[in-house]
Amino acid sequence: MQIYIGNLPLEYTDAELRSMFEAFGSVKEATIGRNKKTNASEGYGIVVMSVKSEARAAVKDLRGKQIQGKPLRVTILKPGDIFHTQEAGRSGKRITKNSGTFRGTSTIRRGGQRGS
Repeated sequence: MQIYIGNLPLEYTDAELRSMFEAFGSVKEATIGRNKKTNASEGYGIVVMSVKSEARAAVKDLRGKQIQGKPLRVTILKPGDIFHTQEAGRSGKRITKNSGTFRGTSTIRRGGQRGS
């Protein structure tokens, strides 16, 4: 089960994120989101836990917990959410607005007639 954690301090590491969730059960993976160019933290992380009851307990206890004066945003990701798969947004294919995110081309063409 994948869990999104937002509002993390920028100096948080993968190991600190993992230890936060290991208090609730076994953690398969814990990763801090990083900028591709600078490798700086982007303030969010993804944790993968294999036992659903442990994941739900972690979400329940950690949601809203204050770290450095900021409340954590913790939620379970469902299939189709932006961060559900590692390929989301990286495949080079356009992701439609209906799938939760979009990038690439606009639906209105610039410099021409609309709808043409």
